[in-house]
Amino acid sequence: MEVKDQNEHNLEKKMLPPTTGTFQSREELLKHVRDFALTQGYMVSIRDSAKDRYVTVACDRGGVYRKRLKNGENMRQRKNASRLTNCPFEVVGKKDDDVWTLTVKNGEHNHEPSKDTSDHPSCRRFTEEEVLIIRDMSAAGKRPRQILKALRQRNPNLVSDSRNVYNVKAKIRRGSLSGEDIQVSLEGKKAEASCSSSMETMNTNGVAATVTQTQPMVHNSFAMSQAYVESKEVTETKALVAELCQHFYPLGWLSGTGGSITIRVHDGSIPRQHQLIVMSPSGVQKERMVADGMYVLSSDGFIMSTPSLKLYPYQPPKCTDCAPLFMKVYEICNAGAVIHSHGLEACLVTMINPFSKEFRITHMEMIKGIQGHGYHDELVVPIIENTAHEGELTESLTEAMRAYPKTTAILVRNHGVYIWGDSWISTKTQAECYHYLFDAAIKLYQLGLDWSSPNHGPLRSINGLWGCSGNSSRGPKVGTFGLDYMIEPSQRCLLLTIEGTVTPMSFVTDILFPYAHDNVQKHLAMTYDSEETQHDIDLLRSQIQEDLEQGVAGAVPIPPDYVGKELVIASLAANVEAMISTDRKVTSLKQLEGHIWRAGFQSNELVGVVFEDVPEALEKWHASGTKVYIFANGSREVQQLLFANSNYGDLRKYLCGFFDTTVGNKQVARSYFEILQTVGVDRPADMLFVTDSFQEAVAARAAGLEVIISIRPGNGPLPQNHGFRTIASLLEI
Repeated sequence: MEVKDQNEHNLEKKMLPPTTGTFQSREELLKHVRDFALTQGYMVSIRDSAKDRYVTVACDRGGVYRKRLKNGENMRQRKNASRLTNCPFEVVGKKDDDVWTLTVKNGEHNHEPSKDTSDHPSCRRFTEEEVLIIRDMSAAGKRPRQILKALRQRNPNLVSDSRNVYNVKAKIRRGSLSGEDIQVSLEGKKAEASCSSSMETMNTNGVAATVTQTQPMVHNSFAMSQAYVESKEVTETKALVAELCQHFYPLGWLSGTGGSITIRVHDGSIPRQHQLIVMSPSGVQKERMVADGMYVLSSDGFIMSTPSLKLYPYQPPKCTDCAPLFMKVYEICNAGAVIHSHGLEACLVTMINPFSKEFRITHMEMIKGIQGHGYHDELVVPIIENTAHEGELTESLTEAMRAYPKTTAILVRNHGVYIWGDSWISTKTQAECYHYLFDAAIKLYQLGLDWSSPNHGPLRSINGLWGCSGNSSRGPKVGTFGLDYMIEPSQRCLLLTIEGTVTPMSFVTDILFPYAHDNVQKHLAMTYDSEETQHDIDLLRSQIQEDLEQGVAGAVPIPPDYVGKELVIASLAANVEAMISTDRKVTSLKQLEGHIWRAGFQSNELVGVVFEDVPEALEKWHASGTKVYIFANGSREVQQLLFANSNYGDLRKYLCGFFDTTVGNKQVARSYFEILQTVGVDRPADMLFVTDSFQEAVAARAAGLEVIISIRPGNGPLPQNHGFRTIASLLEI
């Protein structure tokens, strides 16, 4: 075993002082010192300051513990040793000619580096906003554990614990920390900001920048204030929710006290992300709803106002169990309103094929009423499985929204549907259209017709074609949705891969992969603060941690966020570039690659290249009624971008759906079972799979699919006596 020199060992543990230099402002200088200190394992605090002249910054373990009580037998004794070590570290910032200069007075420490940021009291302090949230949630009866969970949802890097929440609550009770004073302070800052058309702010690098304000800036705490809760806009929204409840009840969407409606309060002076949300309660007769019976929630899901109590036999008001699901829709889709309907048609349409994970319908007039769709489009609504408690649907609902970014509705099997839109008008319109389409699909099913095909031809049962055998008893019974009448496609389905089947291998290896490799760092830097990229980073962190535990070559640790985004991005890029170089088939990589490629397609830097026989083959299959699906390693979004921006124009009109590795690995038979169930094919042999990969062909055959291997220039060699039919052109099918 190699033994290191003791001096070398001590050098490794030495905490360095921040680099000296000049800064444009006091705030920039302080941010530089604090950010650097955290990377070294220590934290600093201001020891002395004259705001416009100088600031002295010391280690937060400087000084010595002072007993605050007189000596005596009743003197309080410390349970733990003081963390103060009289550390001599000290740096000084001085202002000269509008420039702040940082110098190191003493760069030494007399203690070991901290193992965790929570060791530093300053890192555990709450912001003014967080103190207000603690005050409001405490008043609403929330426990410290619940408050801390809510705070961590807002700020995942929060290191405070329940003890810190208890301390703030105690200070508020004693009056030494007034939430009202903080509210006034924040609203004063808002008023100051609104007096000017521009304001100086700090960008992500800590450098002062000027941004133009098009409207008064309103702090989130103002959006949570009682004045806003009692405003005219909130009162009118309450009345609107009550009116819609009374309107939807006769339609059967809110019967038996079930279902709920929620609307974001529109107020032009409040940023959309801070606007309050009005929500109908649970367990209430919806046809008798009144404006005063509504809950009002903050944009973060905190209850700001509750309905008034009513006398017996009314039950006490209760916030709906759907609230977490509603809030997730607002968060991910930036919705203006959400309707949760228990309509019978929404339940029955999920029971026609109990294995399908999607509802699909096309060539129906009311599809035009769904956001982003036209008459000829295929409308796809994801179906998630029901649970005993609605709150447990949050995870599956979230996954469905992310997997189907174009959808504005999600069906819950045997339960109902969630529908949303940009405004309450859009949501109401779409709800009426969705229910019409669900009802139309059920009636077409009862007639033995296929609602998911353009010509709405006859469905086939497992015994033959419904309505085409001359025996009416072979057709489906009205109102019957049993397993005896499982839906089968009226025509054969095709499942195609992309690389080596639709596009040349060189397009992927020589164009797409290098583009992603060369643009990783640029993409992360430009989109770092977006919700989408933060989600990509979370997936990458999980994958990289797994790679590190398994000793995967090229994996390097990702530093925590507080060290600065530049270091985080650099380490992420190193990992991603290593993954691309070894052609890893992991979802986290493919999702990020997809977002990078999307930017390339949108900027016209990338154009999808397909073989010359592909457009003709797709058109031929489409004309014959054959349904064509794509299964590739790249994300669904990338697949659609490739076909939308191909060298032969937009080819998406010929395709019925896209599958990626979220259904499973392409070399595993289970993935093909998932696809069969999703598209509603009961006999695996009714789906033909075309691929360039022998391993994928073996897996698909194991699942029962008919398989053909594509032989294209640049494709890899096949084993001798592989036993599969091969083609050199899709026109041979």
